[in-house]
Amino acid sequence: MNLDHTIPARASELLISKICHDLVSPIGAVNNGIEFMADMGDEGMGDGIGLIDHSAKQASVRLQLFRMCYGAGGSDPKMSGKVIYETFQNYIEDTKVDMEWDLMNDTPDIDLPAGFMKTLLNLMVFAYESLPKGGMVAVSMEAGKMVVTGTGEMVKPKDDSVDSFNGTLDIADLSPKSVHGFITKQYAGLFGLNIDLDVRNDALHMSLSIPQE
Repeated sequence: MNLDHTIPARASELLISKICHDLVSPIGAVNNGIEFMADMGDEGMGDGIGLIDHSAKQASVRLQLFRMCYGAGGSDPKMSGKVIYETFQNYIEDTKVDMEWDLMNDTPDIDLPAGFMKTLLNLMVFAYESLPKGGMVAVSMEAGKMVVTGTGEMVKPKDDSVDSFNGTLDIADLSPKSVHGFITKQYAGLFGLNIDLDVRNDALHMSLSIPQE
């Protein structure tokens, strides 16, 4: 059995590329807003500030998500469902994807191991990225497992992301589009969690559970 859950250098490089790619747009828009104000003077002040404000918030929201998904912050065993809920909700705001999650009834009431909520958030992001035309990411608790379901007009995981999630894709064949699935699987193994993925034409189902001793 392979118990090595370290992140290969190739995967780390691709993950950094993915993060940088997702931050280029909002940070670049901040710079555009500054240039717009410089060119337009007082006439462009309002529009320029509006663009900067919107773009800065986008960058902040994405950084918060990446911190929870990939950084040490998300591994805190005290991480609550509320924080994960708010982080994801902020991330999908103004997109075509909605979230359905009853925090009062669909959150384990036991002490969770470190990394549980981090891995759950990564599953939610995987579902989000599999809904290119929008849809719903639903989180529920069923038979002691946390279940993430993605439904929409089109359910299409990114290229090779299912194989990377399942660990059947060679490291050399990873790409920025598929690296999130690989990282999610690695984290689950690192934290001793079980995850399963089932992709159908109309829905994507993932479950996260703690192995029974």
